[in-house]
Amino acid sequence: MDSKNIKWCSMKELKGNFAYLLHPFPAFLITSISKEKKPNVMTASWLIPLSTNPPLIVLSLKPERYTYSLIKETGDFAINIPPYELRKATLICGRYSGRNTDKFRKANLTPILAEKIASPLIKECIAHVECTIENIVDIKADHHLVIGRVLRAQVIKEYFDKTYLIEKFKPTLYFGNDLYGTITNIEQLYISDKEK
Repeated sequence: MDSKNIKWCSMKELKGNFAYLLHPFPAFLITSISKEKKPNVMTASWLIPLSTNPPLIVLSLKPERYTYSLIKETGDFAINIPPYELRKATLICGRYSGRNTDKFRKANLTPILAEKIASPLIKECIAHVECTIENIVDIKADHHLVIGRVLRAQVIKEYFDKTYLIEKFKPTLYFGNDLYGTITNIEQLYISDKEK
C-alpha cells in the first residue's frame, strides 16, 4: 500500500473492540499454580515490558480469570513464548478455564519446574520469563494491571541472537477473534547520512 494514496473517505468507524486496531500482538502462554500445586496455563496477548532497571513487565488481566486468582494467591507467574507450531494449543489455552479443565493435558503441553518460582514452565515453548508479583493495580476497569518482577529469562540459544532469528523461530501472533498468524519477513532498516 502506498501511504501517500490512502483514501480517507473509505475509512469507517469501528463499532466493536478498538483494541483489535492495535493487533496483532504476540500470543503468550501464562503459567501459574495453585496452593495445592495444580498447574494452570492461559493465553494472553496484552503484555508489555515496563522497565529494564528494575526488570518489570505488566500483564493486563481480567480479575475474574482463574489465572488472576492464582497469581494473587501464590505471588508468581511465568511467561512462555510459543512457536507457531503451538497455535492450536495456544487457542485451547485461551478458550477453556483452568477452574474445570486441565489445559496442560487438553493442549498436550508439558509442565516443567522453573528455577526461581513455584509456577511451572512449558517444555514445548522456546523461551520463558519467570516473574514474581511486584504489584497489582486495580484501575477501575474490566482489566487490572499485574506488574511482575523478572527473576529469570531464558531462551533456546539457536533461536536467538540479540533478537529472535526469524528463519528459525516463527512467533505466534494473535489478531483477535481466534485469528492467528506469524511473521513472513523481516528486514534491517537504516537511516542514511543523507536522511539524517
